[in-house]
Amino acid sequence: MNSIIYIVGLVVVVLAVLSFFGLRR
Repeated sequence: MNSIIYIVGLVVVVLAVLSFFGLRR
């Protein structure tokens, strides 16, 4: 269960970072 939570968290963080850089560019 914890591994799934960590994977979902990493995906959310990656998407947030990509959208952040995409908006800045």
